[in-house]
Amino acid sequence: MKNNKVLIITDSVSMPRPGISYEDTWIYLLKRNYPELDIIDRPARGAISRRLVTEGGGGADLLETYMPGTVIIQLGLAECAPRLFKKTGAEFYFMNKILTPSLRTKYINYIKKKRPRKQELAEISPEEFKKNLIQFMQRTVKCGTKVLYIKILRATDLYLSKSPDIQKSIDTYNKIIDEVASVYDNLDVISPVKNSIDVNSICLDELHITKEGNKIYFKAVDSFFRKLYHSS
Repeated sequence: MKNNKVLIITDSVSMPRPGISYEDTWIYLLKRNYPELDIIDRPARGAISRRLVTEGGGGADLLETYMPGTVIIQLGLAECAPRLFKKTGAEFYFMNKILTPSLRTKYINYIKKKRPRKQELAEISPEEFKKNLIQFMQRTVKCGTKVLYIKILRATDLYLSKSPDIQKSIDTYNKIIDEVASVYDNLDVISPVKNSIDVNSICLDELHITKEGNKIYFKAVDSFFRKLYHSS
């Protein structure tokens, strides 16, 4: 009998929010359609790949603590996003420790007019992203765990209007996912939202998917599961 534990690691793209109930999410649909599986959901808003190698001590709470047969990962958008500020350093300290809340808001609004969001200020660099994935995959091999990675959703028009370089950044990080997958036989990669689908029509805002978007995600994951768990 195959290991029936499935660990899901996601950011807010796959989580409930105003306008999207838990019952609307692809994760709920997966649980409903696969009651025989022990599906363990470990979401976190704004989650980044660093979770894979730190959470629970060296990332154990996202792998070794549960020893799942399968892991589904949907991470990347939060960490690859070009930003106005680093989350460390003198400017971060100045904004968050020196300025009052009202002055902080004024400072941020001023900076928005003076400089664009920059890829080099992303929370996780491409190099660290790849390092985190490789370290996690090395551990999954030892655990005998299959991994399914849901690639980063392409940018909506709204997101592009706020951050013109975001699609270039998404492409960079998705390419890294493919590169890692080419090395590890236990890593499969899917892109649920095909190019024929208007991404703007399945998003609530610049990045969170609608009920229909969740159905598309579920269909893609379900196709993978049918092959993995129903194969002869």
